[in-house]
Amino acid sequence: MSYPTSYSQAILILVFVADKIRQGLYEHVPTRAVAESLGIPTPTVAKILQSLVRAGFIETQEGAKGGVRLALPASKISLADVLHAMELKRPLFQTHQRVRAKGERPTKAQAAIRDALSSAEAAMRACLGETTIDQLLSQFGSK
Repeated sequence: MSYPTSYSQAILILVFVADKIRQGLYEHVPTRAVAESLGIPTPTVAKILQSLVRAGFIETQEGAKGGVRLALPASKISLADVLHAMELKRPLFQTHQRVRAKGERPTKAQAAIRDALSSAEAAMRACLGETTIDQLLSQFGSK
């Protein structure tokens, strides 16, 4: 299974924006600078930014000195939060499948699969919840 590229791109955008502002290079990072520096097409950056604005992680400013910046401290945005913003809280695993086999064994097998995948999803979300944008930034220095 793979997750949409937009999820990892959203994390990268948040880290990039937070880093550029921490370095004092911008008050608001221009969307064009985000797209060009990260090699992500501008329409894709715009779509990701819409999701991040809707989630309350990014704020925008129009005009010559406009662009984007974090709306929350980087320490308050976890990777799980970003996943929720990008995937709109959809479950990671689709477990509702119609099985033609009937009876106790197929029913128990489906329940076991659903339980295993639900546990895996909960563990992954918990792990992602332990890592913040700030922690990622600290791995390569503050300035």
